[in-house]
Amino acid sequence: MILTTAKKERIWVVLVVIYGFGKSLVVWGALGKYGVNPFIYLIVDIAAAVPYGIATARVVINGIARNWRQVQKWALIATVTHFIPDIYIFSVIRSAPRIIIDGLISVIIFFTVVAIASVGAQMRDHRRKNPKTLN
Repeated sequence: MILTTAKKERIWVVLVVIYGFGKSLVVWGALGKYGVNPFIYLIVDIAAAVPYGIATARVVINGIARNWRQVQKWALIATVTHFIPDIYIFSVIRSAPRIIIDGLISVIIFFTVVAIASVGAQMRDHRRKNPKTLN
């Protein structure tokens, strides 16, 4: 079965949304007692997940096509939507121990690096498998 680019993009968005549900469970257990409402977090995360999923998919698609202007546009959207749920957390969290805040910052940095590396790996993998896309 061959998936079109549009179908791959929709599958990616669905996976990002499912991941958001999982993050909400972690937020509920780890940060609920510090003022972070897991239901509001879920709404914020899912609302950001859809444009984030689309944007990251389009960064890869345009990166493969070497359409750098579009990569920049979609990367900006991906960056903003990536951090929206974290901004919500930091805007409402109260009385959390320093180790919780440090851990949260570490997790954010880790997943940001993973996201960037994943996009790069997808573009490199596609180019390796499809050398005709190289100019």
